[in-house]
Amino acid sequence: MVSRRIGITALVFAVWAVLGVLATTGTLCGSEPTTGPAPDAAATLTPPPQPVGLASALGQVPDDARALVLLDARLHALIAPDLLAYARAAAARRKFHIAVLPVVGLDDCTPPEIRRSIQGWRAARPGLEGILFVGNVKLPSFFMPRADTPSTRLWPRYFEDIDMLAERRIPPGTILTDCGAGRAWPCVAGVKEFKVPEHDFDDLAQGPSEGPELWAAFLPVGYQEDAKNTYQGWAKQVTPFLQKAIAFYDGSASYGGGLYLVSNDLSCLSRSRPVWDAVGPREIEFYSINEKGPGAFKNNPAGYIRATLENHASLDDFLAHAGKLPWMDEGWQSPGIFLAHMKQSRRRFVWWNVHSNPEASLISQEQAYGMLNGGLIALLNGCAVGGFRQPGSHSQVDVKTVPEDNVLVSIVYGRSAFLAALGTPHNRVDDEHATPLFQHMYSNGYLGMAHLLRVRQQDRDSPNSGVLRGRQEMLIGDPFLDVR
Repeated sequence: MVSRRIGITALVFAVWAVLGVLATTGTLCGSEPTTGPAPDAAATLTPPPQPVGLASALGQVPDDARALVLLDARLHALIAPDLLAYARAAAARRKFHIAVLPVVGLDDCTPPEIRRSIQGWRAARPGLEGILFVGNVKLPSFFMPRADTPSTRLWPRYFEDIDMLAERRIPPGTILTDCGAGRAWPCVAGVKEFKVPEHDFDDLAQGPSEGPELWAAFLPVGYQEDAKNTYQGWAKQVTPFLQKAIAFYDGSASYGGGLYLVSNDLSCLSRSRPVWDAVGPREIEFYSINEKGPGAFKNNPAGYIRATLENHASLDDFLAHAGKLPWMDEGWQSPGIFLAHMKQSRRRFVWWNVHSNPEASLISQEQAYGMLNGGLIALLNGCAVGGFRQPGSHSQVDVKTVPEDNVLVSIVYGRSAFLAALGTPHNRVDDEHATPLFQHMYSNGYLGMAHLLRVRQQDRDSPNSGVLRGRQEMLIGDPFLDVR
């Protein structure tokens, strides 16, 4: 349990001299480094960041820093040239300071230890807007976001809402019964008995400030085969992504400005109004509407046809027309057609709203990894697409998926043009609040802040903590992207 392990860290034995960072054979979470050569990164940042202890990391955060890239010094030693080239390119495009912090033993730190440090950094650097976590930085787990969703998954909000009160109120091993008359929370809907699993947190309360203070983005690592779960293996996992991101920032890879949307729910298109207003209907590929009759496209990919939005005077005009038509039903969303469309172009956003799980969302994880082109930013509305476990974590979750075979991660780490993907670790129980995200992005904003603004809107739209606990989002990939 994370909340009972505060201040306790694992002793890790590693030959740091091989990595060229430290000449020691053991390290504690965030311990201060011994003297040793810095990674060969002088060509990308001057001076290059030095390995630092968690307690002294603030000294490497400039007063004007608006974002951090946080990772373990062991991983940094292996990816420094590409990581620092990426950070410098992103900072140049964003026109603000991004500080890279390689922390000694960071991957051995517990989530509360990391969170306390973040709280201190934010207090000392109030201009800080967010953090990109690279590698195997540990997240805590959260149990049962809603009575009908007794899942245990990683909890990104823990590092975003840093004044939130997070607690574990339901002891592991507790037997919960079906919800009903006289049986208040906690209970499990539709299940006679449910044994509560090990977990870190299951309750939250807003802090003094409303909503999250920071955005958090993740470049996670992990393989099913434990022998690959080494720093060398993880460096191979993230380096292709960094090189793909650098190509975006140096202009080698170009993207359109529009949106590709697959959904049998018109409300998704309605929440895309900022895109319509910014680029017009010809830049929106919406799939689809049913003009043939009830059941015409159930399990029938013939319905996977772009709606001619440009034939309507306005978004409201199209929505009024489409709202009178029969439902599209399920089963028409073809993986083959989707992948063919992706190969044809690179949009700014690609958004799909289909039934999903941690390893598949319209396409399988393998197809996601091998997909070509597509877009810059993927929005996935399906359930549990952000569900995965972290190697060596003491925070137990109820999925076997690791980043290697997670669909959200594969979209970003694979051959496609995508550099970011957003989805939920648990089953989705509410809409994704895309409107504030699009509004910020098409108003010269950037993805990390757009993600933060939509999560804050989710908070404002939550009448109580019971509703809020069900709204959980995760950003995988580059948080510094824009629509320029």
